[in-house]
Amino acid sequence: MTDSVVVEGYARVRDGKKWRTRWLVLRKPSPVADCLVLLGFKDKSDRAQGNKERLSTTLEEICGLEAGQWSEGVAFTLAVVCLTQTTLLGFDARESLLAWEARLRYSLGEGNISNLRFAVGVLPGTKLESGPATLHLCNNLLALARDVPPVVIAHWNLPDLRRYGPVPNGFVFEGGTRCGYCKCSPSPSFNANYRRGGILDLYQCTSLY
Repeated sequence: MTDSVVVEGYARVRDGKKWRTRWLVLRKPSPVADCLVLLGFKDKSDRAQGNKERLSTTLEEICGLEAGQWSEGVAFTLAVVCLTQTTLLGFDARESLLAWEARLRYSLGEGNISNLRFAVGVLPGTKLESGPATLHLCNNLLALARDVPPVVIAHWNLPDLRRYGPVPNGFVFEGGTRCGYCKCSPSPSFNANYRRGGILDLYQCTSLY
């Protein structure tokens, strides 16, 4: 079998305006694939009997994960943020959310220097609307996401950046006409030590490229 299962179990997915409980399977098509496939079965026995899945979605160009409580009808949600789509999963228990999140982060390589996220504020003076956002660093991609559920509003390939680096209480990067200019500051909810450490981590990551 060439498939590599990342995580599976009962969770909820959106079906129109309703949440449906399904036995979900997240897998890699191959060990070296840079995407994930989400399969949904009616229940665990459907999966065990080899019945055809009721849901099949390919998650490509994944930027990161965001956990929260964004939707009525479920206690906890986990958003898989991609460049062109966001897939929202629902959970009744925090423990289930954390288990899925941990397995997904491990699969994506989060915790490594090339896969990090930061709560930031986009500062005025750029083409982007100012305000709070999440900055994801995934391999050689920087992506800004905001809204509920999160949507990518801008992204940049690290090799395209002309200049980047820390500034007082923030981080700035410029990509010219191909990817624009952005200036971010750490979220006010972060303490000072974390802000300094987070900006340093981001600077070190971008310096690798």
